Amino acid sequence: MRKGILFILLLPILSLSMYIQFLDVATVTRNEVTVFDVAATYTQIDATSLQNIVLAYLPENSSTDINIKYILQRLSRVATQVEATPTVGVVKVVFPNLLTRESSMSTLTVEQALKIATEVALSMLPINSTVEVTSTYGKIVEHDNFDYDVIQSVGGSFLVRFALKKDSRTVGYFNVNLIGKCIRKIPVAARNINYGEQVNMDDVAFADVNIFSLRGTPLDVSKLPMISRKYFKVGEPLFEEYFERVPDVVVGQVIVGYVELPGVIVKTMLRALESGNVGDVIKARNIESGKIVYGLIVEGPMLKVVEVSK
Repeated sequence: MRKGILFILLLPILSLSMYIQFLDVATVTRNEVTVFDVAATYTQIDATSLQNIVLAYLPENSSTDINIKYILQRLSRVATQVEATPTVGVVKVVFPNLLTRESSMSTLTVEQALKIATEVALSMLPINSTVEVTSTYGKIVEHDNFDYDVIQSVGGSFLVRFALKKDSRTVGYFNVNLIGKCIRKIPVAARNINYGEQVNMDDVAFADVNIFSLRGTPLDVSKLPMISRKYFKVGEPLFEEYFERVPDVVVGQVIVGYVELPGVIVKTMLRALESGNVGDVIKARNIESGKIVYGLIVEGPMLKVVEVSK
């Protein structure tokens, strides 16, 4: 009799086989990360079972990598035969800052979800922006009402996650991923620009670029000329983070140097051995005597000598 009971208890697990495909990157809207969150598609198992398998806990505005072998190990508790794609690697899970949360007492269709997601994303972008739905996952199951969360990530991407409710309980999710576009003219390199080169307006062209794809601040061309601190290929966007102002004094420049003595100012001609801006102390050589001096760059520019090498 005990053997018969044991056989009946094991039967639901032994008979269960399933297929699951994992996401490369999963975005969550709560601290708890479950198998459901990292699944792109799945068959032969219900959403509730996947939601009950907790993989990790994340604080808001953080991310983690979850090993797929670990996920499969957790799945082995509910299924003895699991076919997965992929079977190795990690799923990156991100819990960004939550932008907004809305709820509705009506039911949801796929068409409504796409419309809501598009309108919400557009409302968060600059005027004349566009959005495109890049993917959806999950399915619309029987429900009474729904709510949704909106998360914006880098690159103008959005995730709108609809939680489907029935009798005050979440019974499923439907997720919409979108990407925003906002085309603006920004400065790009008109030629290949080497590290350390001085860049002038002749070296700059303008191109239409999706500003959400940028990874820097477009250069303010009114500040030119400037010195490049990066190699730029022709057509590459120019970012302020890789430029610095042209030094007030450059290596090799001949500059007036002076020493203040009681009641008198002695001037001489110096050749700068270092570059610098007003307020910097640089090394220079006295053209007449050949001596090395150190001086403070002042407006002019001139060099106020503060030390003479022996």
